[in-house]
Amino acid sequence: MQLYGTVTSPFVRRVRVVAHELGVEVRMIDTATPAGQDALRAVSPVGKVPVAQFDGATVFDSHAIVAEMVAQRGSGPLRIGGRTDPAESNFVVAVDAALEAAIRLFYFQRDGVAIEGLPYMVKERARVRTIMTWLEGQVHGTSVTRDPGFGLAELALVTTLDWMEFRGAYPTGDHPRLLAVRAAHASRASLRATLPG
Repeated sequence: MQLYGTVTSPFVRRVRVVAHELGVEVRMIDTATPAGQDALRAVSPVGKVPVAQFDGATVFDSHAIVAEMVAQRGSGPLRIGGRTDPAESNFVVAVDAALEAAIRLFYFQRDGVAIEGLPYMVKERARVRTIMTWLEGQVHGTSVTRDPGFGLAELALVTTLDWMEFRGAYPTGDHPRLLAVRAAHASRASLRATLPG
């Protein structure tokens, strides 16, 4: 699989984690460089990472890429594939919404925009806090679902928490139950091998 993205992107990391778990060989095209951006634009009108190519087929979005890997290789040791519990699907959607809002806040600040007091940014910051608080109430011990193991919900949560801490984008320490889920999976080789940085 040829994967377009950066090693710091949490969405790219999700794909890399699953590839590691399933033994899929990954050839990275680093989109942090001008040449990488040109390569990304050549294969995707969306201009967002990750993008993957499988035997000439181009797939946009981390969820679609993961689904394609599972379709080709099976789910291996992961709790992925088959019918997804609606509660788990909702959890992943909520994690993605919090992450996307946090990413917008991070990039605006990094680009020097004074976001304090901007109504849209105030809403985005509140959205992240509201979602993270809701997520905390959804976990069951060290798992997101009552079915133990490592699935899409745990993958989304761990990669999001790691990115938030890596970028200093959100005080994850305010959510000890979410951190407990992350801690329960921290020794997983695929997560250690793909840490941002």
